[in-house]
Formats: sequence, C-alpha cells, structure tokens
Amino acid sequence: MKHRAYTTFAAIHLGSEMVSMQIFEYHSIDRYKIIESCDHRITLGEETFKNKTVSFSLVNEICDILLGFKNLMREYGVEEYKLQATTAMREAKNQVFLLDQIYSKTGLKVDVVDMPREIYTKYVAIRNTLKEAKITSDREGLLMMDISSGGLGITFVQDEQIKYQENFHIGIIRIKESFERNKRESLNFNRALTEFLASTMGPVRQALKHESVRYLVLSGTETELILKMMGLTTKEKVYRIKTERFRDFFYDMRQLNLPQLIKVYDIPENVAELVLPTVLLYEQLLNLVTAQEIIITSDRFIDGMQLLHIATKTKDSICQFWEQELISLFHCIGKRYSYDEQHVRQVERLALLMFDKLAKNYGMGEKERLLLRGAAILHDIGKYICMRSHSAYSYQLLMDTDIIGFSDRDKKIMALVAYYHANRIFDDGQTTVKPMSKDLIPVVAKLAAILRMADAMDRSYLQKVKTCVVTLKDGQMLVSATSKQDLTLEEWTFASKSNLFEEVYGLKAVLERVEGR
Repeated sequence: MKHRAYTTFAAIHLGSEMVSMQIFEYHSIDRYKIIESCDHRITLGEETFKNKTVSFSLVNEICDILLGFKNLMREYGVEEYKLQATTAMREAKNQVFLLDQIYSKTGLKVDVVDMPREIYTKYVAIRNTLKEAKITSDREGLLMMDISSGGLGITFVQDEQIKYQENFHIGIIRIKESFERNKRESLNFNRALTEFLASTMGPVRQALKHESVRYLVLSGTETELILKMMGLTTKEKVYRIKTERFRDFFYDMRQLNLPQLIKVYDIPENVAELVLPTVLLYEQLLNLVTAQEIIITSDRFIDGMQLLHIATKTKDSICQFWEQELISLFHCIGKRYSYDEQHVRQVERLALLMFDKLAKNYGMGEKERLLLRGAAILHDIGKYICMRSHSAYSYQLLMDTDIIGFSDRDKKIMALVAYYHANRIFDDGQTTVKPMSKDLIPVVAKLAAILRMADAMDRSYLQKVKTCVVTLKDGQMLVSATSKQDLTLEEWTFASKSNLFEEVYGLKAVLERVEGR
C-alpha cells in the first residue's frame, strides 16, 4: 500500500466575533498548505460580555455554520480536526448547555480554551512569523501585545527567554460593553477611558520600567482596520512602522469623539465603537515602554492552532524551542519570589533523570515531563511568604498565577505536586488544599513522588551530587550518586521520603553514594 505523504486537518475557531475554519494538508512544519478557508461573523462576544449568557437563537446560528463546515470537512476527506472556543464561550454562564447543544446538533466536540492557553496559541503563531522575518529578541527585547475581543496578553521576550508575562481581562468588545452608549458619545469619554486604561496598566509599567525594548509587537482583532485607517495595505504578513508615525495617528484620533470619528473616517457606527477603545488602548501600550519600532502581524488564533497541531503530531524540533521558552517563564516567576536557583536547577535535573527512567513503564509522556519541570522549578516559591508553611503558599501562588501555554488543569497539577512534595497525600486532617478529583490523583502522585526523591537528594541545598545513574532492577529504583562530599543527610532524607514513591510505583527507592573523582 502506498504511504500517504500528507494528512488533512481542519482547525476551527469559535471566537467572539467570528467562526473560522481552515482546512490544510501537512507533512511537516515546513510542508503544509491551506486548501480551504472560511469565516462567518457572529455576535457571540457582544451577547456574552453584555448579558453573561448566550441566547439559543445564536447557538442555532452557530450550529448551522458548524454543520456547513462539517460538510466541507467531509468533502475534503478531513482526517483530524480541532474545534476550540475562546473568551466569549469561556465566560458564558450557560456554557455547559451551549456545548451540549452544539454536540447534539453537530456531533462536534468543543474545547473551551482558558486565557493562558489562548494567549499562548496566538503567541506561537506570532513568534513563528517574527522568526521568518528575522526579527529576534537578542540583546534588546521585544514586547508582544495581543488584544482580543475580551482579553489582553502582554509578553516581554529577551534573549529568546520570556522575562515577563501578564494577562488582563481587557478587550475591545469588553470595553465597549462596559460603557453605556451615552457615555461613549460623551466629550469626556476619551479622557475617562484613558484614565481607566492607565490605572489598569500600572503594574506592567512598574515591572518593565528598567527593560530595554526595541520592538513593540501589536496584534489583535482590530489591527487590520487600524492599518486601513492609516492608509496602509493589509496584504502583508508583517508591518514595520516607526513609533513616531503611530503616535501622530493616535494623537489625531484621540481628538475625536464617536460621532466625529464616524464622519471623518467614513466608517459605520458599529465599527467606530470598536476603533475608539482600540486606539486608546494602543496609546496606553505605547506609553509603557520606549520602543524604536512598531511591528504589526496579521496572525490569528487559528494560525497558532495549526502550528501547534502540526508540530506536536510530527514531533518537530520547534517543540523543544517552545518548551525552553516556557521553562524560561517558570524561572522568571521563580525569580519574582526570590527562589534558590541553584537548588531548583539541581532538583529539576535529578527529577528528570528519574522520570526518564520510569516514564515509559508507568504511562507518562512529554506533557507529564513538562509539568514535573514546572513543579520542580517552583516548588519552593512559597518560602518568599512563609518558611514554615511554604508548600501551602507555593500551591496558592501557583494557582493564582497565569502561565501561558498551560490550562487550568495543568496548573492545578503543578500546584498540587509542589504541595505534596512536602505533605502526605490523603491526610484526613489536611485542609490547606481541596481534595483532588479522582482523575488527578494518579498523575499528581507519580510526579510528587519523584519530586520528593529529587528534593531529598539536595536536602543540604549544597548540590553535592554531581552526577548520578538511575537503574530499575529487581523491584527497586537504585540511584547511584557521584559525590566527593558526605551524603549522610541526603541518604537519611531520601529514605524517610520514600514511602509515597514505593506505594505509587511498587519499587523500593535506594540512594547509594559513589566516590567522585
């Protein structure tokens, strides 16, 4: 039988303003082509942000669109698909009923993406576009700002590392729906909205005040409209604009209220209502840093969907690049809470040595490995608040931090692993964290057991173990550690912490010292 060179995949995005689908054939991250593209405008965001619920008349409209997409998928012989929904569906109070209706009427399952994953999906597409355009973060950083209908993601990258990341529930439609019509038409609306945005951006300004930024990278739902109003063509994938030109345009725009905006630029009222908050938000973003150049990309969420799918399916090496950027964000968070970098790097290294030996036989893969790395790097950040109850605070800090690329479930696993590396699982008297759902227990227990062993091997915080070899044989995990120093404290701690490991893996954990050269 002849081997098929290409796989057909459909990416469907149920957004706040649009339902979009792209069907493409792929062989690798460098060999794929879009063979069909569809966009249907909807008012999902307006309904959700205003009423907190979505009417079933709109759900029926969405189902009709999706059924049309499904017919196209059948015609093109689509083998794989992903249907992801973002802000509006995520925030709808009647989400459960909506998803059930969509599945009942179309047979399509919707993956509702939380904000950190939404921002990251778009981030991947933008980073790929910047690399193709040879725009890098070497030495001088780039500040990426993605504005969607309901959210804003701000990511600072320097030397190919994520140095800062924050997400805000500020989006164009959300801002519009937050102010009544009479307020939006007021002569004082621009000033009031500017003050509102400035106060919201305060923490970002403080965090980035000492950073050097060469490029300000803007992307979002209304960027195409802004480019048209500036007299620029919208056919390019990357636009490079001098900061002064952007500021001049914003200054002119800021002098206009809603009726004047409609008249001067000859645009419909519903469009003008989105342009005004977009311009004022962009102006606030420009005030955060002094950037030499503005970069605008045309990347959409659906572009990130396809890149992540292809790279994951084909196990492309770019996945390692993306993973290292995520790991750099973990270290950025750790530094924020004055973590002991040498200790966590040692714990991470030792934990991965054990994980790699155990993974295949115990149903763990790359995703679990990444979650273990995150938990290892951040397991002690609670010491920033309280030494005595540090694991509880590590749990809480992790739960309260947005981490792009990770779902709420992923974050929950890392927080629980950080907590249980120092606490007993199933302790009836334990009230710091809520009981785990049954589906989380196996993965949390496996990763926490490994983290306990790795942490025990650096109990002195002196990184005594230089190298080690992990061997599985005769019902035990033997860790042969090379060190020139005395490991008595580490050996005692390792033995006292081994109960969970032995219960979870059915292996006796043994640490032995090997004389270092």
